[in-house]
Amino acid sequence: MKPTKNRVLCKDCGKYKMLFESEKKANTFIKFNGNEIEAESGYKPERSYYCIYCGGWHLTSQKEYIEIKSKTEILLEKYNEEKERKAKLLQEEKLITEKKQRELKKMIASLEKDVNKLQLLDTNSINLEIALQTVANKLEKIKEYKKYSFKGSNKRIKDVQEKIMIIKCKIA
Repeated sequence: MKPTKNRVLCKDCGKYKMLFESEKKANTFIKFNGNEIEAESGYKPERSYYCIYCGGWHLTSQKEYIEIKSKTEILLEKYNEEKERKAKLLQEEKLITEKKQRELKKMIASLEKDVNKLQLLDTNSINLEIALQTVANKLEKIKEYKKYSFKGSNKRIKDVQEKIMIIKCKIA
Protein backbone atom coordinates (compact mmCIF):
# COMPACT_ATOMS: atom_id res chain seq x y z
CA MET A 1 0.00 0.00 0.00
CA LYS A 2 1.31 3.42 -0.95
CA PRO A 3 1.71 5.85 1.94
CA THR A 4 -0.15 9.12 1.62
CA LYS A 5 1.55 11.22 4.29
CA ASN A 6 4.67 11.99 2.31
CA ARG A 7 2.96 12.69 -1.03
CA VAL A 8 3.40 16.21 -2.36
CA LEU A 9 2.68 17.98 -5.62
CA CYS A 10 6.00 18.43 -7.38
CA LYS A 11 5.44 21.52 -9.49
CA ASP A 12 8.56 20.75 -11.51
CA CYS A 13 6.90 17.75 -13.17
CA GLY A 14 3.28 18.56 -12.27
CA LYS A 15 2.60 15.25 -10.50
CA TYR A 16 1.99 14.05 -6.95
CA LYS A 17 5.13 12.27 -5.78
CA MET A 18 6.45 10.78 -2.59
CA LEU A 19 9.03 13.05 -0.99
CA PHE A 20 11.81 11.75 1.25
CA GLU A 21 14.30 13.71 3.33
CA SER A 22 17.27 11.57 2.33
CA GLU A 23 18.34 9.12 -0.32
CA LYS A 24 18.75 6.44 2.34
CA LYS A 25 15.11 6.78 3.43
CA ALA A 26 13.91 6.65 -0.17
CA ASN A 27 15.97 3.54 -0.95
CA THR A 28 14.82 1.86 2.27
CA PHE A 29 11.21 2.53 1.26
CA ILE A 30 11.84 0.92 -2.15
CA LYS A 31 13.47 -2.09 -0.50
CA PHE A 32 10.57 -2.80 1.87
CA ASN A 33 7.57 -1.61 -0.19
CA GLY A 34 8.58 -2.02 -3.84
CA ASN A 35 6.96 -5.41 -4.43
CA GLU A 36 3.72 -4.37 -2.73
CA ILE A 37 3.48 -1.19 -4.87
CA GLU A 38 4.16 -3.25 -8.01
CA ALA A 39 1.35 -5.66 -7.16
CA GLU A 40 -1.02 -2.77 -6.54
CA SER A 41 -0.19 -0.45 -9.47
CA GLY A 42 1.88 -2.49 -11.92
CA TYR A 43 4.90 -0.23 -11.52
CA LYS A 44 7.75 -0.94 -9.15
CA PRO A 45 9.90 1.93 -7.90
CA GLU A 46 13.44 1.14 -9.06
CA ARG A 47 15.53 4.00 -7.81
CA SER A 48 15.46 7.38 -6.08
CA TYR A 49 16.56 10.75 -7.46
CA TYR A 50 17.07 14.21 -6.03
CA CYS A 51 14.56 16.90 -7.04
CA ILE A 52 15.97 20.43 -7.09
CA TYR A 53 12.53 22.01 -6.95
CA CYS A 54 11.25 20.08 -3.92
CA GLY A 55 14.60 19.87 -2.18
CA GLY A 56 14.15 16.19 -1.44
CA TRP A 57 14.19 12.69 -2.93
CA HIS A 58 11.52 11.14 -5.18
CA LEU A 59 11.08 7.61 -6.51
CA THR A 60 10.88 6.49 -10.12
CA SER A 61 10.13 3.25 -11.91
CA GLN A 62 12.69 4.03 -14.64
CA LYS A 63 15.62 1.66 -14.22
CA GLU A 64 18.35 3.85 -15.61
CA TYR A 65 18.92 7.52 -15.18
CA ILE A 66 18.04 9.47 -18.30
CA GLU A 67 19.76 12.84 -18.62
CA ILE A 68 16.63 14.96 -18.89
CA LYS A 69 16.78 18.43 -17.42
CA SER A 70 13.96 19.43 -15.15
CA LYS A 71 12.08 22.68 -15.59
CA THR A 72 13.90 24.08 -12.59
CA GLU A 73 17.32 23.20 -14.05
CA ILE A 74 16.37 24.78 -17.39
CA LEU A 75 15.13 27.89 -15.61
CA LEU A 76 18.33 28.13 -13.55
CA GLU A 77 20.46 27.75 -16.69
CA LYS A 78 18.52 30.50 -18.45
CA TYR A 79 18.83 32.72 -15.39
CA ASN A 80 22.61 32.18 -15.27
CA GLU A 81 22.94 32.80 -19.01
CA GLU A 82 21.00 36.06 -18.69
CA LYS A 83 23.10 37.06 -15.70
CA GLU A 84 26.31 36.42 -17.68
CA ARG A 85 24.92 38.32 -20.68
CA LYS A 86 24.10 41.33 -18.51
CA ALA A 87 27.53 41.21 -16.86
CA LYS A 88 29.15 41.13 -20.31
CA LEU A 89 27.04 44.11 -21.44
CA LEU A 90 28.00 46.03 -18.30
CA GLN A 91 31.67 45.28 -18.95
CA GLU A 92 31.33 46.46 -22.56
CA GLU A 93 29.55 49.63 -21.41
CA LYS A 94 32.30 50.22 -18.87
CA LEU A 95 34.98 49.88 -21.57
CA ILE A 96 33.07 52.26 -23.85
CA THR A 97 32.66 54.75 -21.01
CA GLU A 98 36.38 54.61 -20.19
CA LYS A 99 37.24 55.14 -23.87
CA LYS A 100 34.84 58.08 -24.17
CA GLN A 101 36.23 59.58 -20.94
CA ARG A 102 39.76 59.41 -22.37
CA GLU A 103 38.52 61.12 -25.55
CA LEU A 104 36.75 63.76 -23.46
CA LYS A 105 39.91 64.42 -21.42
CA LYS A 106 41.89 64.92 -24.65
CA MET A 107 39.22 67.22 -26.06
CA ILE A 108 39.10 69.32 -22.89
CA ALA A 109 42.91 69.57 -22.80
CA SER A 110 42.95 70.64 -26.46
CA LEU A 111 40.20 73.19 -25.80
CA GLU A 112 42.09 74.62 -22.81
CA LYS A 113 45.23 75.01 -24.97
CA ASP A 114 43.24 76.78 -27.68
CA VAL A 115 41.65 79.15 -25.16
CA ASN A 116 45.07 79.94 -23.67
CA LYS A 117 46.33 80.75 -27.20
CA LEU A 118 43.26 82.95 -27.77
CA GLN A 119 44.07 84.99 -24.68
CA LEU A 120 47.46 85.79 -26.17
CA LEU A 121 46.06 87.03 -29.53
CA ASP A 122 45.40 90.69 -30.24
CA THR A 123 41.76 91.64 -29.55
CA ASN A 124 41.41 93.39 -32.95
CA SER A 125 42.69 90.40 -34.93
CA ILE A 126 40.41 88.71 -37.48
CA ASN A 127 42.13 85.45 -36.60
CA LEU A 128 40.76 85.85 -33.07
CA GLU A 129 37.17 85.70 -34.28
CA ILE A 130 37.85 82.64 -36.44
CA ALA A 131 39.71 80.93 -33.60
CA LEU A 132 36.90 81.85 -31.21
CA GLN A 133 34.37 80.22 -33.55
CA THR A 134 36.55 77.08 -33.73
CA VAL A 135 36.76 76.94 -29.94
CA ALA A 136 32.98 77.37 -29.69
CA ASN A 137 32.50 74.42 -32.07
CA LYS A 138 34.86 72.28 -30.00
CA LEU A 139 32.92 73.25 -26.89
CA GLU A 140 29.67 72.09 -28.50
CA LYS A 141 31.25 68.73 -29.37
CA ILE A 142 32.37 68.37 -25.77
CA LYS A 143 28.80 68.99 -24.56
CA GLU A 144 27.75 65.89 -26.56
CA TYR A 145 30.02 63.87 -24.25
CA LYS A 146 28.16 65.08 -21.13
CA LYS A 147 27.09 61.49 -20.37
CA TYR A 148 30.76 60.48 -20.01
CA SER A 149 31.86 63.28 -17.71
CA PHE A 150 34.46 62.46 -15.08
CA LYS A 151 35.51 64.02 -11.80
CA GLY A 152 36.52 67.61 -12.42
CA SER A 153 35.43 67.73 -16.07
CA ASN A 154 32.44 70.01 -15.46
CA LYS A 155 34.61 72.52 -13.57
CA ARG A 156 37.20 72.54 -16.35
CA ILE A 157 34.49 73.13 -18.98
CA LYS A 158 32.98 75.98 -16.92
CA ASP A 159 36.41 77.58 -16.58
CA VAL A 160 36.87 77.42 -20.36
CA GLN A 161 33.41 78.91 -20.91
CA GLU A 162 34.24 81.79 -18.54
CA LYS A 163 37.49 82.47 -20.38
CA ILE A 164 35.64 82.46 -23.71
CA MET A 165 33.07 84.94 -22.31
CA ILE A 166 35.92 87.21 -21.12
CA ILE A 167 37.52 87.10 -24.59
CA LYS A 168 34.15 87.88 -26.25
CA CYS A 169 33.67 90.84 -23.92
CA LYS A 170 37.10 92.17 -24.89
CA ILE A 171 36.24 91.93 -28.60
CA ALA A 172 32.95 93.79 -28.25
